[in-house]
Formats: sequence, C-alpha cells, structure tokens
Amino acid sequence: MSEGPKLRLAPAFLLMATATLCAVTPAAGQGMRGWATSTVRYMQMQPLQLDTALVGDVVFGEDGVARIDGRRIDCSPTRTVCPYYRPAPVQNAVLGAQDIGFTAWGLGLEGLSTTVLIRARDRFSGELEWPIYEDNFDVLVAYAELRTGMFRLRAGRQDATSGLGFAGFDGGSFRVDASGFWGEAFVGRSLARGLNETRREALRGIEDFVLDQEAVLLGGSAGLRWARGDVAVRYQREIWADRSGLLSERAALDLTTGLPWGLRLRSSVDYDVPFDRLGKAHLTLQRALGSGRYLLELEARRYVPYFELSTIWGFFSPVPFHEGRIRLNGGFGPDTGFRVAFAVRGYSDPGTTTVFAPMEDMGYRGEVGFLWSPTERVQVDLGYDVDYGSSAFLHAFDGSVTVDWLPDLRTRLFGTSFQQFESYRLGDGRAIGGGLGVEWTLSDRVRLDGMWSLIRQDHGRGADDDVWNQNRATVGLRYEFGSDPGLRRRRR
Repeated sequence: MSEGPKLRLAPAFLLMATATLCAVTPAAGQGMRGWATSTVRYMQMQPLQLDTALVGDVVFGEDGVARIDGRRIDCSPTRTVCPYYRPAPVQNAVLGAQDIGFTAWGLGLEGLSTTVLIRARDRFSGELEWPIYEDNFDVLVAYAELRTGMFRLRAGRQDATSGLGFAGFDGGSFRVDASGFWGEAFVGRSLARGLNETRREALRGIEDFVLDQEAVLLGGSAGLRWARGDVAVRYQREIWADRSGLLSERAALDLTTGLPWGLRLRSSVDYDVPFDRLGKAHLTLQRALGSGRYLLELEARRYVPYFELSTIWGFFSPVPFHEGRIRLNGGFGPDTGFRVAFAVRGYSDPGTTTVFAPMEDMGYRGEVGFLWSPTERVQVDLGYDVDYGSSAFLHAFDGSVTVDWLPDLRTRLFGTSFQQFESYRLGDGRAIGGGLGVEWTLSDRVRLDGMWSLIRQDHGRGADDDVWNQNRATVGLRYEFGSDPGLRRRRR
C-alpha cells in the first residue's frame, strides 16, 4: 500500500458504482447490460517463518533425528548453524473487492459498443499480507468495438486469452470473420509489467520496472472452420518499446476435428521461437461408448515450464516431462455416475551429475470419482486422487453433498483430507477440513452466496508441533442490471 491517506473501499465502491450507472444509463435507442459483484473475504492462517538454531541447542536422538524445542529439523552435528521453519503467530485479514462490468450499445453509430470491467479492492483489517490487495483500483478491460459486416475493430484496454496464456494490452485489434475463415491482428502497450506484474521475487524481471520502460505486444491469429472441426494458429511477440531487447516470441497451433469410427481429436502445441524448441503440447482422442453412456479419453502430452526472457529463469533450460493418460467417464443409470483415470509420465534427462543415486524419472497419477443423486434435490460427489512424482507424493480424499432446498436456495457441504510428502510437505500428518457453501437467488437479478471452510492439520509422527491451519470465509452479492432484447431473462 502506498504512503498517504488510505483509500477506503466502501466510499470508493459507492462513488464508482454511481458514476458507472449514471454513465451507462441508456437514453432513447440505447441499450446496456451488465453486473456488479461485491465480495468480502476473511482469511486466518498460521504461516511458517524461517529461523536458525545453533548446533549446540539441537538435540540429536538415538534414532539420529535432530530436534529443536521438540520439533524435527534437518541438521547434522558437523554444522554450526541449522536453518529450519517454525510456526509464526496466527495472522488474519478481512479483504473486500468490488467488480463492475457492462456493455453498452446504441451510441449513435450502428455496430458501435463499449465494454468495461473495473475492480476496486482494499484490506479492511488484519496483518496478513495477501497478494494484489495493495492495488486499490484496476481497469481490467475498457474498449470500444465497432462491428460492420464481417469486420470487427477494437480500441482500448483488451485481454487476449489463448493457449499462450493471458496477454493484456492497451491498443487496437482488427478481426475478420468470413464463412469458414477468421483472422485477427493486434498491437499495443503490453500490460505484463503493469497490471500483471508478478509479486513473486523469484519471477520478477532482472531489472525493476519503471514507467518509461514500456513494452509493446504485437501479433495475430488466424483459423479455419468446417463442419466437423476447426484449426487455429497464433503468433505473438513482446519487445521493449525502444527496441532494445526481446521479451518473448511464441507461436501456437490448435486443432479440433472429428475422425472416423466416432473419434474426436483435440490437439495443441506451442513453440518458443528464441530458443527454437517446442513447449507444451497435447493430443487427446475421445470416443463415446455404450450408446453414449460412457466417454473414453486417451491423452498424450508434453509439459515444460515457460519463462520470459526478462527474468533470469528465461535463460535456463527446464526439464520437460511426457505423460500418457487414460480416462473413462460414465454412469450406471440416471442417478449415478463415475470417473476413473490413470496416467504415467517420464521426465527427460536433467543433464546434471548425481553422486549417490540416480534421480527418479517416473511419475504416476490416479483418480477415482463417484456421483450419486438419491433424489432430484440431492447430489453426492466423492473422489480420491493420488500423485506420485520424482520429488513429492500426494493422496487426497474429497467429498460433497449438494442440496436444493428450494428452487432458489442451494447448500453444499464439503470435506477434504490430504497428505503430502516432500514438496510443501505435511510430514506424517494429514490436513483435514471442510466447509459449507450457500447460494441464494433472491430474484432474477440478485444472487447472494457465501462460503466458510476450515482446515486443520492432524499431527502425525513426523509433523510434531508444526501447524498448517487455515480458516476462510467469503460473502458475495451479485446484481445484474440492464437488459438485452436478444436474450430472455431467466425466471426465479
């Protein structure tokens, strides 16, 4: 949060909502449709804090396990100082956010409209630092659009979503939609180092971002459509505005089509141009079985992390893995359903030297789920997941019971239990928790929802006194305003 008087959320919300609604109140011949969402969140958790212990204060048991104040740590008698994590004091925060989004048309020119999405946020109380909430106000989307025939022109703040990720920019885009073909070109000031600047120190740019160090995003996409599928290609490049350096240059290809014997194919691949290497890719085959009661899915995929050249990680060569997965969804009748999946993955050679033992290069994933509706108003969902990799092991149980008490009132009672070793480990302990969610439709324009969850760590033999507890609650109110003559409003 910047220095000076702190922006309070409630007055800001009221002012922003009033100004927005006044600005888009339709005159004769005009139209408008939008929504406003108010959300308040409560977070409470006990984070871990890095600490050090002198080796003289460490107790080494007969089993060779090192402990400090009864807590297991990684230490040896040959060290002088041993780092470890200990529980920090319990912290909490009350956070608020207000979103307003709308589209207005009939602005004096046929085919002209404007779309806006703005967000305000604030920290009401508490000492827990939560990402992004130090930014009180953001204009996420704000552009004018002109449609005429097969052409579409946009100007303003846009958010282009594709297989290459999220790309926000202030600029213009031009799109052509013809029979069986479409194409788009875009250029503008990139928001990657502005709105979407990462808060993680390890992923920040090598140099601090300054206002005059702007970047330009440019690229385009094109595609073909036919009766049984479509194919699209996309290219985007990001450079410093003064052309002093390249930040990223990538391309992607996506294909969806029907095949003989009732098969459906979906595939995608992206390409890192500066390093001349393939990135993420997948190929999925689907086929309906048993008169449509079951869906069989076979998937082969490659995964490799991507980092921009503006970060130090962009100059490393991450190790990809290749995975094959089989998944089957179906139902035993109108009231029951199931899902089951199994996957095997293999990691590429990391190109490093190991001293005592070779690194594990295989991983396995499994998933089982069951869905049951004893009545029209009740739905039970149970699931179990297991993931065994080269550096971690996770297995988790999840379950929920959803009840429609009234046509406008729904509740969801859920529970979870998981255990994870190594990466973000819980040791021999297990996290156990659950919560309750409520959704109440007050009218065809107003909806109120809330959620409360509690997670507690069940201390095990290896967890000692370490804690990993969380307490969260959310209350949200959504209001829809305006109308679209082309859409019929739902009834309560």
